[in-house]
Amino acid sequence: MSSDNPYQPPSTSVELTSDKTDDVWSFVEPQKVPIGRGLGWIGDGFRYFGRSAGSWILITIIYILILILSYFVPFATYILQPILAGGLMIGLHNQDNGGDFEISHLFEGFNQAGSKLAILGLLIIGLWILVMIAVAILALIGVAIVSGFEQGGGDSAVVIGILLIIGIPIMFGIIMILMSVSWFGPPLIALHDLSVGEAFKMSIRGLKCNILPFIVFSFFMMLLFMLTVLTLYIGLLIVIPVFMAATYASWKDVFTHANTQNQTVL
Repeated sequence: MSSDNPYQPPSTSVELTSDKTDDVWSFVEPQKVPIGRGLGWIGDGFRYFGRSAGSWILITIIYILILILSYFVPFATYILQPILAGGLMIGLHNQDNGGDFEISHLFEGFNQAGSKLAILGLLIIGLWILVMIAVAILALIGVAIVSGFEQGGGDSAVVIGILLIIGIPIMFGIIMILMSVSWFGPPLIALHDLSVGEAFKMSIRGLKCNILPFIVFSFFMMLLFMLTVLTLYIGLLIVIPVFMAATYASWKDVFTHANTQNQTVL
């Protein structure tokens, strides 16, 4: 049948448009972004906040109250944080696609990926325990070796220096893994439905190829959190939403084609 047939249904072009829209949000391997995007994510965070400032402030108040109450239950905070963050990622994604950002989105993580996000929280607890074990082991080894050297008349400063040279990279590596999983884990699970293991692996890869933007982001974000002291911490009602939205913006850059800033796939 020729393409000039007036009875041919026009559905093909509509479906292609829909597919292209969906494709930009599809999961892609971690992409390297320019170092300036570290600061750009914070700018994006302010823009997302500005679109629904009232909802964000109410959500942040509820979020803080939930975390405060969760401190009375051992490890509950670490399990709840990824679930609540996953819900916020879903809400931001809905807003990005023309929908509303609502208070109910804070709890959406329970509905869509609650079990996996909870397991992610347990994984984060395990990483923190690993950090504490590593610190304890290094401290005990250090004390034992230094004591032995001092009894033998050796220079303990040399031993301390060697321990620092060995220990600092180990600690840095574990902490970076912990931060990458906390950073990318919730959006990868909530928005791409990845398994916890796959999200863990992709989070590390995403941070590894974007370590410089992450350092820039962390530095300026830390400054913003420090400045909230000047506002008697009322500024947290803005800085926490900006941080959450900036995290979403970084996921959008690194794991989708939704932004034009994306660079090479690693």
